[in-house]
Amino acid sequence: MVTGEKIKTIEKLTIDASRVNRYLSYPRKVPIWKVIFSLPEECVLYRDEDNSDIAIEIENMRGFAIVPALSKDESLRRLKGLIPSIELEDKIIRL
Repeated sequence: MVTGEKIKTIEKLTIDASRVNRYLSYPRKVPIWKVIFSLPEECVLYRDEDNSDIAIEIENMRGFAIVPALSKDESLRRLKGLIPSIELEDKIIRL
């Protein structure tokens, strides 16, 4: 069973991506997506190997994430694996 870490989303929290070279060995470039979202005041973060290449910045119950993924839908699915309680706040933008 995977356990998560409780975070308070009022305070500023920045999580840098690690393992960014994960996609460099792919035969084609993987698109990068910016996802803007809102959160409850307290939520749980599930960081593991599968989502360690996602960068996040959260403050005042809002945040954005930079997510490498093949599609918009996959970027949202990957981000929800990291923070299940997010609510999409704006369009998902390809960078």
